[in-house]
Amino acid sequence: MHATRSCTLALGISQIACVIGEVSDYDVGEARWCEAATPWPTDYGELEQALHDRIDALRRQGRSCGDDRHNPVATPDLSPELRCAARVQATYLAEHADVTHDGIDDTSALSRAALAGYRGSLRYELLAADFGGPGATLAAWLDDEDHCSALFDRTIVDIGIGHSRSASGDGAGWVVMLGEQRDD
Repeated sequence: MHATRSCTLALGISQIACVIGEVSDYDVGEARWCEAATPWPTDYGELEQALHDRIDALRRQGRSCGDDRHNPVATPDLSPELRCAARVQATYLAEHADVTHDGIDDTSALSRAALAGYRGSLRYELLAADFGGPGATLAAWLDDEDHCSALFDRTIVDIGIGHSRSASGDGAGWVVMLGEQRDD
């Protein structure tokens, strides 16, 4: 852990600044594009882990999403590259107070995953803004049949979760990226 410091998310010409307290090193892959996603505020990382734990428990139980019943499915592996891409987009959402798949420097979910070095096939990017915690965020996704079903897709083997807050602290972004193995 490190002492209090400032961080700047600088990708291309856009910059997002944040003030953070304690920070921890989390594996976000080797891509230069991911330098902004590490180190990361410890409390953000703990919230990301809490959301991962909830998704894991949910997937192991199975659930109905609308009229479709989903049987239990395996837990996806945490992907450092998808974590990077999710954190970058979560920061963008928090700072822009908007829920959009368009990101910094006009990136898309697919381009963010590629810039982060992800070698699988990105299947889903789930977004949420301004939910206070992982429980409320997950509940909102489960209330939507498409988001709920995405969480139970059997082809998903990789997951990346990002949470961030705006520099002013009044905005929050949540992103879950789900990927599958590529058949090369």
